[in-house]
Amino acid sequence: MSERLLLAQQRRGYRSLRFVAELEAGFAEHRVQRIRRRLPLIAPTAALFQLIYALLDFLLMPLTVSLSVLPLRLIALAVLALSFFYCRRIEAPPARVPLVYAAAYWVNGVSVALIVHLCWQQGVAMPYDGLFLVLLFGYALLGLSFRAISLCSWSFCLLFIGVGVLFGETGGELAYQGLFLFCANLIGSVGVYMQEHGQRGAWLNLRLLDLARQRAEADDARKLRLLAAASHDLRQPLNAMGLYAEHLVEQGGDQQTRRISARLAASVEQLGRLLQSLLDYTRLTLPGGVQARPHVFALRPLLERLIAEVLPEAQQQGLQLELHCDECGVYSDPLLLERLLRNLLNNALLHAQAQHLKLSARHDGDAIVLEVADDGRGLSEAEQALVFEEFRQLDNPGRNAERGLGLGLAIVQQLAEVLEHPLQLHSQPGAGTRFALQLPLAEVPVQAPRVDAALALRGRILLLEDDATGREALAGLLRRWGCQVQACADLAGALQALRQEAPQLLISDYRLAERGDGLQAIERLREAAGQMLPALLITADLSPELHERCLPAHVIPLGKPLLPVRLRQVLATQLQARQALT
Repeated sequence: MSERLLLAQQRRGYRSLRFVAELEAGFAEHRVQRIRRRLPLIAPTAALFQLIYALLDFLLMPLTVSLSVLPLRLIALAVLALSFFYCRRIEAPPARVPLVYAAAYWVNGVSVALIVHLCWQQGVAMPYDGLFLVLLFGYALLGLSFRAISLCSWSFCLLFIGVGVLFGETGGELAYQGLFLFCANLIGSVGVYMQEHGQRGAWLNLRLLDLARQRAEADDARKLRLLAAASHDLRQPLNAMGLYAEHLVEQGGDQQTRRISARLAASVEQLGRLLQSLLDYTRLTLPGGVQARPHVFALRPLLERLIAEVLPEAQQQGLQLELHCDECGVYSDPLLLERLLRNLLNNALLHAQAQHLKLSARHDGDAIVLEVADDGRGLSEAEQALVFEEFRQLDNPGRNAERGLGLGLAIVQQLAEVLEHPLQLHSQPGAGTRFALQLPLAEVPVQAPRVDAALALRGRILLLEDDATGREALAGLLRRWGCQVQACADLAGALQALRQEAPQLLISDYRLAERGDGLQAIERLREAAGQMLPALLITADLSPELHERCLPAHVIPLGKPLLPVRLRQVLATQLQARQALT
């Protein structure tokens, strides 16, 4: 059903209560579904109507009269029951459902008309109000089309007048009854016409909205695919730039070279952060772009890792960092929570103008309250209402890129909503700022013994990376750290290198040029080695879905661009653990 067809029908109108053939078929199906939804309420109500009047027949009329009209009421009840079960059947042809539904209404109307005349012929003054109630029931509740309900209602009312004339019930009284039923049908027909006209308009609008929703969902899906492709394609060269910059920094050289190398490394790191902010915010604003995968984990190691990450920058600014956290477990998504807290810490480093920065966790009943607090310049009430806006930087009118894009706190707010963790901001000018995040408390999981990450790197590493620049940069950095590296461009080369000398650790890129991904390649390499080798997966898209795949496979995912400090810590931990086993 095309949008063009729907819009054309809206422009033409539908005063005759008919759409073009393609749309009419869709609306007829919609009406059948509506009838089937109403049946469980409509059919019992109609049956109750007949049963109540049957009881009144026996209570208020002579027995002979009540027995003479009973067959008509039983016929009406039987038709009701049969039509109910027929219309409820899924196998019933949709085109026949409205016909059977209308036939049941018509039979009930005819039965009431005949009952009235039968009572009159036996000298019982039966009021014809029951016929009016049938009309009211049909016009107001049934949901039949204007043509069907009008045809049924007018026909059994004319039958009522015709039977009266046939039985010789002429005179003013019959004329008065005919006029009353004529007016009731006229009002009902006008009402049901307006009702169906409104229903057809609503149906057209719903179809247009549905098409708009489908188009929006398709656009969102396309944006997500574009985002994933851009994330990989942009981070690939950025990852290589960062590794080469680390090469230059570690090579040293004269003072001028060291200064340029340090600036290059800082610029690459800044570019990586800006790109990460843009991609994160774009993904968070798309429906379904980010989904939380909460589970129980120990909170303190995550906070210690974050403090260690921002410590060098804090020391450069003369900022004192504090961590207050007891051993406790929380129920959250550690990946998204880490992003949220990192943004809060970076925001304080860039904008707070503080001397002390504290990251703390305290118990509050059955919850843990995480706080990031500083003693900086603080925020006024007006500023607090603005800090969560996109691209808003209160103290950076010149848009200095070194201070970010103004997306940090917008991402924090989005992540808090995804995680369903209440976020609060407390601040006053000159009294610092405090962000408080409430997390569900959970039982502390058993922690594995920690390994000294400062150990010198010694080990054989098999690297699988199809990008030549990234492969050369990472292999060179690993060799400089003291590792023996076999760098391969494809899985076939990696399998051949594996047969020559067994590695102690595997590193693979996630997106490979050949069929399959890095996780599948790691599984093949482990099968060929005949042992569960420790493995790292390098990816530009650290999604929760990928983390779920990595956990059961015992693979550690690392995001691009690689942070050399983080990579070295992980390698030291994995290689030391491997050497302890062997």
